[in-house]
Amino acid sequence: MDFSVLMTTYDGEKEEYLDASLKSILVEQSVLPSQLVLVLDGPVRQQLEDVVNKYVALFPDRIDVVRCEKNMGQSKASAEGMRHVRFDIVARMDSDDISLPDRFEKELAVLEEHKDISVVGGWICEFETEPGDSDLLRVVPEKHEEIAKMFPKRMPINNMTSMFRKEALEAVGGYGRDTVNEDYSVYCHMWAEGKRFYNIQSVLVMARIGNGMVKRRSDWRIYRDWKKDMRYLREKGMISRGTAFFSNMRCFLFILTPAWVKAFLYKTVLRKKSKRT
Repeated sequence: MDFSVLMTTYDGEKEEYLDASLKSILVEQSVLPSQLVLVLDGPVRQQLEDVVNKYVALFPDRIDVVRCEKNMGQSKASAEGMRHVRFDIVARMDSDDISLPDRFEKELAVLEEHKDISVVGGWICEFETEPGDSDLLRVVPEKHEEIAKMFPKRMPINNMTSMFRKEALEAVGGYGRDTVNEDYSVYCHMWAEGKRFYNIQSVLVMARIGNGMVKRRSDWRIYRDWKKDMRYLREKGMISRGTAFFSNMRCFLFILTPAWVKAFLYKTVLRKKSKRT
């Protein structure tokens, strides 16, 4: 099955991170993508250009590099990248994360066997600087019904693991929304439009978190945009007024929580420890 990978990067990315990320999807996968759409969100320094050129030379028929004249942000850069996607199946990938070698093979198997599934994802194992330096997993529920129950509480899809049918994204207007919670908002709209989800119950991506994640969770724009999504879900009849109210309150209180408390909650409540062998 042919499929595309959509990745955006920008000048602030470290070249060694981008190199490791590209290697994990273009060299180490058991099933290679038919196309990688790599969006350079604004001009990038020569070191990043060197990494990009290295993989273009290795895979000239697989990589389409899209260059934005100025930095637009991930949302608009993703929207620009989707205009260049050639295939009906699209996988997301962050330019500082590492996909495990069987990620695409597992996700394609789900989409091939279950034609009713529009979005498939899986777990992530977080790390600070090197894969394996942390044993924290972000575990998400497996079946669609469990995933649906999680929407008013937390993001039920690890976006950097997602693979979806392009028509599902187009059905909700695609990327390019004016929101800091775009990934969550897109999946909420897909759910409201009747699209079905599935999460593979294993780690698919090693996700880098040593990049100010906790600090970003204190941005009050998250609460502003969360309320918009809850209002939308309530208007579509997906959740009750009471559910929307308590969901908004949880988000408000979490934003208000000091950073050290957030970090503690991530390590003790919101993540699970992997079982090392």
